[in-house]
Amino acid sequence: HFGSRSALGPTVFTALEVHHAISRAMSLPFEVELGMADLSIYLWALRQAPGADEVYRQEALRKIVVAFLSSERFKDLEHAVRCALARHKPVVHLLRNVILPCPSRTGRRVIWCSIPSDSCVTLVSRGGPWRIRQICTDSAAVSHSLFGLGRRARLSIRDVHFQAVTKYCIPADVAAVGMGEEAGVVEMPDDVQTVGYIAMIR
Repeated sequence: HFGSRSALGPTVFTALEVHHAISRAMSLPFEVELGMADLSIYLWALRQAPGADEVYRQEALRKIVVAFLSSERFKDLEHAVRCALARHKPVVHLLRNVILPCPSRTGRRVIWCSIPSDSCVTLVSRGGPWRIRQICTDSAAVSHSLFGLGRRARLSIRDVHFQAVTKYCIPADVAAVGMGEEAGVVEMPDDVQTVGYIAMIR
């Protein structure tokens, strides 16, 4: 909704409304770019909204809106990965430092983000490098893995650092890849910084 009866006037209020909405969404840490088909649908819907003409008359604001709509942002890493794979643009950008609490699902092995078999995903910082802090608090678990890779899955990590905060001496690793010829593969540069892990890969 872009219309307004505010005393500030429709143009000023619209700019504030859009700015606040974008600021809230941009605080989310993970970003996936949209394809042109999805972007076209969003832009068409925006042009039908009340007050849209006021937004489009302001070139600077129009550029901000279009840039914002060109990607989707997420709080949850696994949700971002699933969206990237569904859109056939398997790159997830980390936009800032982030703390990931222990997932609510429990078991002997706790995994924050599963990468399906035969999938390829890239996690890369934008404007970073940024850090993912992984909070490991499930005392019933044997291990905590930020990523769990399915058979023949591939994960590429660039310009991202990792920190595990553990309690009860729980082992933590960045990725569980499985064993054997069909084990997943993790690619990361040697300068990746890790703190609090017993191993990078398990």
